[in-house]
Amino acid sequence: MKKLHIVLGSIALVSVGAYLFSTGAAQPIAPALRLGVLVSDSGPLYFAGEYQRAATKLAIADLAKASEPLKVNVTFLDLGDSTYEFENAREKLDDFRADVLLAPIESSSAVRLLKTTGNQPVIATAAIAEKIENQSPVYRLAPTQSQEVIALAQYIVDSNAQSVAIVFSDDEYGKSTLRSLAMAFALRGIGKVQVVPLSEYSRVIKTKLDALVLATMEQSLGFFAEYAKFPNKPKQLYLVPGNLASYSNYPWANQVKGALGLFSQTDVPDSFRNRLAAYMKRPAVKTTTNPIVTLSYLTYRAVMISGESFLKAGGNFTPRLRTALLESESNGVRNFTGQGIAYRDKYSVYQYSAKGSYSVIGEYEPKQ
Repeated sequence: MKKLHIVLGSIALVSVGAYLFSTGAAQPIAPALRLGVLVSDSGPLYFAGEYQRAATKLAIADLAKASEPLKVNVTFLDLGDSTYEFENAREKLDDFRADVLLAPIESSSAVRLLKTTGNQPVIATAAIAEKIENQSPVYRLAPTQSQEVIALAQYIVDSNAQSVAIVFSDDEYGKSTLRSLAMAFALRGIGKVQVVPLSEYSRVIKTKLDALVLATMEQSLGFFAEYAKFPNKPKQLYLVPGNLASYSNYPWANQVKGALGLFSQTDVPDSFRNRLAAYMKRPAVKTTTNPIVTLSYLTYRAVMISGESFLKAGGNFTPRLRTALLESESNGVRNFTGQGIAYRDKYSVYQYSAKGSYSVIGEYEPKQ
């Protein structure tokens, strides 16, 4: 019996030793990145949501099979169009406790959300508002709103326009766009600039202008319906990024024929286009010039940068994660300036057809 006890005791010791050895030698399981992606499933940009989801899932798959694999727990949330929807989505986001947020692409929704967030980093994939009252550091893969409209102002100046009207909406997007445009025109020596609220658009139809810039977002639809009645249309109509959309389904679509707009240029790799087209089962994605593909690619990049920075920081250690994001690189080049802003120096020029759709007609590089 004593011999049996000794044998059993030895087996127990060997088992414990093997267990201790195996647990000591095992690599610790890396924590998962918690990623909150604010998608557009409703509102005027409702069509963007499925592209944001697809791009996010492609990036998550790539992070999972990287040389240093990373698991990503993601939640997709639409802030909606009502206070109830917003508060409901915000409550779910609080419960999820995201390490990194991908900002909404609608500027007003982004402003509203970021006033309520804590100190987690936020990556913007669209040109959201610049003045945001929040504690979260914002990293912008897309250019700022003022970068976009200042480039458009320079483009208009280069076209030798002598008289310009800015029709703006009475909301934060319209007012901030107006400020950037007016300052840009003033600094570039255009003296004849009319500033007209959208509600008083009739003031601009009395004279023939070289250029009219529509500084609105959702309110552009009502303006275009009235624009058809203008007896004196400007020589050239320009649209800011906030109203650069397809208007093919509207009865007045032909009224925007010839309108021009600028959109920051991002080189989207063919490999990404092909993957996105296959994943979404939309072959047209391979060749389209629609900015939705650029948004998709920036969403993909935002997820990849989040994952790589999360690994570099060793997990969710907020100060280190912020630093890792700020110092992140793509192809050996920093993604952000010290202020978290992406550099942009080239723009695609879009022109509208009589069908209310737009396409790229050229490239523009503003003077430095």
